[in-house]
Amino acid sequence: MSEHPADDTPETVQAQSGWQSVIEDMTAIADEYRDRGWTALELHPGDSVLVDAETRTGLDVVLPGPEYEDLESLTDDCTFTAVDVFRAEHGGMLYLLVVEQAPEDETAVLVPAYYDLGSGQTKLEQIRADGELRLFCRRLNDDYVEFVHDDVSPFLPEAL
Repeated sequence: MSEHPADDTPETVQAQSGWQSVIEDMTAIADEYRDRGWTALELHPGDSVLVDAETRTGLDVVLPGPEYEDLESLTDDCTFTAVDVFRAEHGGMLYLLVVEQAPEDETAVLVPAYYDLGSGQTKLEQIRADGELRLFCRRLNDDYVEFVHDDVSPFLPEAL
């Protein structure tokens, strides 16, 4: 993912810059999939957060209604069996681009996400202890599509 050097830019501007880099990378990677003849769905979450609750533990991203419906349709029709995760740390945030893949269907779902490293330590430790990360792509009414990953290391910071 694109790297941005640390400077004296205010934290919110740095966070927006890091997020913009993830979105730009997502577009480029989606185009690469399309060039190979795959279907590539790019998602644009309005929020992304680590959750540790009775109902959900993992990474939770909130999607606009139409994107959620497109995702739900794809997951009904395809079996996602592979994942690539691109990760970058910047300004106390971990930015991720998760590419869920259904190779037999030549379909990829690109999910950008982020979380605050400082406030997520307990949740990160729980995810590592569980040995499983659940990615919840949900709409505001709490309907969700879930991707489950047994290898948590690509989703976590290197120094945990």
